[in-house]
Amino acid sequence: MQLSEFHRVVDFVLPPSTAMPGDNIGMHIDSRRGTANNVLVCLELTDAVLTEADALDCDVILTFHPLIYEPLTRIDRSRRVGGLVCGLIERDIALLCVHTSFDVFPQGTNYLLALHLGLTPLGTLDASGMGLIASADAVPFASFIRQLGEVCGGPVRYVAPTNEVVSLVAIVGGSGMSFFDRAVQSGVDVFVTADVKYHAFLAAHGVVGLADPGHYEMEQFVPEGLVQAIRPHLLGDTILRTTSVVTNPGRWSVPDRIHSQAISFT
Repeated sequence: MQLSEFHRVVDFVLPPSTAMPGDNIGMHIDSRRGTANNVLVCLELTDAVLTEADALDCDVILTFHPLIYEPLTRIDRSRRVGGLVCGLIERDIALLCVHTSFDVFPQGTNYLLALHLGLTPLGTLDASGMGLIASADAVPFASFIRQLGEVCGGPVRYVAPTNEVVSLVAIVGGSGMSFFDRAVQSGVDVFVTADVKYHAFLAAHGVVGLADPGHYEMEQFVPEGLVQAIRPHLLGDTILRTTSVVTNPGRWSVPDRIHSQAISFT
């Protein structure tokens, strides 16, 4: 398959017009060979992912997170973005990004997490298509938080809701606090998103449950979801596979004794 045709397929499944304004999706790095016979799918590009793609003789990397967010005034090999740009060009590997066009995809980022949590998707949180509202089977909040941690694979920072039973959940994968007010207005019991600041937890106390299981942790199911969404539309023998690299740069150190599990004003 030609690279241009693969790009058309991706745009057909995930229309660029659905992405958030200013999101740098699309072709980040073109290639001279112009083929898409062997595609590696990842959450974000790292040195290890690039090494893997080279070892597998991939001609395209399809990534969720953009590599280039702003215009590059210089390409510095000593910096992450500059080094990866040079590496892609030297290996003649194309880089294509989808990001928020997959966030708003009906079976996209938030839908995938909801399914892993055993929730029933009901509809979008926002008119832009961002976020998801899903129903739970009236589970105790403690059980919901425990399951969220198990599914996402790490500790969860949270503020408990005003009631002890979770029936309705809003999900925005990644940094979604800009949708906090919309989540409150929707009447959900718990809002699940990532990169939550301390004062946001304070604002949520007594208003709505707020849970942050981590950015990568919420979005780790995206690469496989991309494969499932795009593969049925490919013709020929193009190989589409997910990376074996865990691209999360963060690690957790959990003490034996936790001082506090939730904000308390008593």
